[in-house]
Amino acid sequence: MKGNNFKFKRNFYTVMRDMTDKQAGEFIKGVCGYVFDGKPLNTKDEYLKGVYIYVKRELDVSAMNAVNGKKGAEKLAEIKQKQKVANNLGMLIETVVVTSKKDKNGQTNK
Repeated sequence: MKGNNFKFKRNFYTVMRDMTDKQAGEFIKGVCGYVFDGKPLNTKDEYLKGVYIYVKRELDVSAMNAVNGKKGAEKLAEIKQKQKVANNLGMLIETVVVTSKKDKNGQTNK
């Protein structure tokens, strides 16, 4: 999971409030190491391990949602492009049909 940024959710902060400053620093470094370098948190502190697993899962779900959202947006853009091409083709055919019905004097043939 490499990226330039990530959302630090309020519930992450809520969990951190009960940590000591040392734990909080280790936790933040661990989360940033995971997000930016793909390195898992290495700690002997069981509480931090549990919190890290929870936050890691949240970050992974968020990253997967971003990927899926991008796929959906690309699919929607593709569908809209096809509709635009179909509409333009329909207008072109309509113009050709109307033009072909006119005689030399510009009068419409019936």
